[in-house]
Amino acid sequence: MRTSVAAILLLALLPLTAAAQEGTELLAPLERQTDAWSGHALSDDDAARQGRAALPFTRAQIETLGRLLRETQEATARGAGTPPRGRLRRVRLEAPGGSLVLGGGIPEIALRRGYVTAVSFTDSTGAPWPIEEALVDRRFLPPDSQGGTEEDAPGSSHLLYLAPSAAHLGGNAVVKLRGLAEPVVASLRGTGADADFRVEIRLGVPGPNADPGALAQPRGFHAGDAVLLGLLGGAIPPDAERLAVEGGSAGDRAWRRGGDLLLLTRANLLSPGPLAAERGPGGRWAYRLADTPLVLVSDGGREKRLALGDAGTGADWREIHELEDADED
Repeated sequence: MRTSVAAILLLALLPLTAAAQEGTELLAPLERQTDAWSGHALSDDDAARQGRAALPFTRAQIETLGRLLRETQEATARGAGTPPRGRLRRVRLEAPGGSLVLGGGIPEIALRRGYVTAVSFTDSTGAPWPIEEALVDRRFLPPDSQGGTEEDAPGSSHLLYLAPSAAHLGGNAVVKLRGLAEPVVASLRGTGADADFRVEIRLGVPGPNADPGALAQPRGFHAGDAVLLGLLGGAIPPDAERLAVEGGSAGDRAWRRGGDLLLLTRANLLSPGPLAAERGPGGRWAYRLADTPLVLVSDGGREKRLALGDAGTGADWREIHELEDADED
């Protein structure tokens, strides 16, 4: 009986022994293959020698080269000139006798190579005035600008983008606006310490997209007030005293300056009558009116009473534009 059990165990172990021997035979070619590969590989010394030939620098030398590269880039940037002082401007063209002039002169736009300038055209009510055709030397245009001829530079709606391709360029732009028989001309220069990043050219006549509410105002309503134009761009007069505004929208702002009030709002002023007013392309109004504690406005067809009082705090242009964006949302 014991002999039979031993025989059975021996028969069961024979296949396992055969499998183990077969596995050993399969691993042998892999070992031989590894040895063959090692025979063709570079030695550690040869690999190090070829690495030094491909990159013959030490760590310290590489750091020195990096420092020289940075210094060269900085010197190249300084050689291009001092960065310009960016400006946001509004230029008003009046129409005495039917001719659009700026005090008898031509508006000048300061450009700089490497910077893009956006020129917008608006009418007396602040509404955008579409461009039909713009003639500008191709060297003043962005590289991807599309045009039928070398001088043809069609704007985007009421916008014209300028980006000179070389320094010290001089020239002019001739812009034909929709419905206007006489083109608007501007002088372009590429020198000076200042550069215009955005220029709004406001014409002293109503355009095809004129705001009917503004046209219904009394004659002389738009007096071409430079302070109000600056206020629309976020330039608050340094001598203006901030006032608190109650009863209006979150974006309403007011200041006292001398004997006048400056009011910034999206509503239409009903009473008292303004001494001057300007409207931005986004629909915001800037009013100059006599000093008063109470103002009546129309906001979306609803009448509102704005109470003006001392605030004791100021607001900068960032706050104004953040509130304007919130109003639009």
